[in-house]
Amino acid sequence: MLSDYLQDLCDTFRDALCVTDANGYCVLVNRRHAELTGISPDQILGKRVQDLVFTGLFDTVINSRIVESGEEVSQVQKLSNGSTILLDGHPVKNSSGKVVFVVTILRDITTVSQLRSELTTQKELLETFQSLNSLDKIDQKAPLVMQSKSMQRLCSEALAIAETDVTVLLLGETGVGKDVVARRIHRDSRRAKAPFVKVDCGSIPENLIETELFGYAPGSFSGASKNGKAGLVEVANGGTLFLDEIGELPLPMQSRLLRVLQDFEVMRVGSTTPRSVDVRVVAATNKDLEQQVERGRFRSDLYYRLKVAVLRIPPLRDRKADIQPLATGFLKYYSGRYRKKLHFSQAALDAMVKHSWPGNVRELENMVQGLVATVTHSIIEPIDLPVISQRKLAEAPVLDLQLPSLDGLSLKEIMKDVEQAILAKGLERYGSISAMAKHFKMDRSSIFRKVREMEAEQGVSEKRAGRSQKSVTIR
Repeated sequence: MLSDYLQDLCDTFRDALCVTDANGYCVLVNRRHAELTGISPDQILGKRVQDLVFTGLFDTVINSRIVESGEEVSQVQKLSNGSTILLDGHPVKNSSGKVVFVVTILRDITTVSQLRSELTTQKELLETFQSLNSLDKIDQKAPLVMQSKSMQRLCSEALAIAETDVTVLLLGETGVGKDVVARRIHRDSRRAKAPFVKVDCGSIPENLIETELFGYAPGSFSGASKNGKAGLVEVANGGTLFLDEIGELPLPMQSRLLRVLQDFEVMRVGSTTPRSVDVRVVAATNKDLEQQVERGRFRSDLYYRLKVAVLRIPPLRDRKADIQPLATGFLKYYSGRYRKKLHFSQAALDAMVKHSWPGNVRELENMVQGLVATVTHSIIEPIDLPVISQRKLAEAPVLDLQLPSLDGLSLKEIMKDVEQAILAKGLERYGSISAMAKHFKMDRSSIFRKVREMEAEQGVSEKRAGRSQKSVTIR
């Protein structure tokens, strides 16, 4: 029964199989053998394989060597159809140890080489991937705040762009949050589960940026890894490549990046074989690229390749509605990180809104981090803010108070009304009794007592509100 089904059994093998007898005559081949070699069973069955070399079907045989030595033999064979085959021959011996059959397994060496190359590439990608600290990390300390109308409009545009695969160019001053917008686009795209790779084009030395971006082949230069290395473009394959400060990219690298955008191919340093990549490029800069093009510092063809979907992020001074929620968000993050319980007084938040923030969101974040590290009390007041100097506090606008008419009031009553007006304005400006006591250089308990008296007499003050009043300026 086994003899009857021997051919069917051999046809189930995924590898090509050829069996010859001790004289070299082919007695069995399976279906895969014909598929791999292009030689039909009629051309080889019953034929002596040594004779087939002279017909040009293939260039070498290993049967005779196995019969003579009784050992396994492996060798590469070239076929007439141009394929390269790996022969792996095994002897079958009788009870006396004589070789009676030779079983040869044939494998497509091209496929084996491709698999080996793919494994090597995956290893290189994994090594590079593990060495990065900026991959696919959404930083929770920098939320994308959308209180201002300009940011709400920007986020709507970013969401629409994220659903496509177009190249994005982010413009804006240093510190406005281009990194956060880029990550948001990646997170809302179909590539969200693939890597997000950030490349700071301005921080990588010019002599290293080529190998960092595009990788290198084995033995490309002295000191290079013998296995080669994948570049960041390859690591981002399937995901998003964020090129921060693209305006700092050297001109030679700009031409190589252009090839990635045009042909979706990357050529490693020292290699002659391009590799296909599927990346979505998001670039960012604080420079005027059109001006850079006019000055010959940026390639015009690359600029127009990048200028597909352009988002301009407004500076923080032009979106004041975002300042307070950003400051509160940063305070919550760093308070949790440093295990503190801190809050901003309303006066401190108001003071931050009035600041111009030349360093944008980054300046605000760094200030809040410094406050959490240094402030020893629970409420952060305007006097604690580094951006509000003592000189600015001294030059703060005067208190505009209303002085009641002098008619019918004693000096004591007039002075009491003035004092209460100052206390009310002080609370409005400094946010707390503690801060007001510190500014007025008074004991906190005295301020507290006067405020309580003012609140108790609020009904009386309201009755006086109908009297004619005269404006007076008090410093």
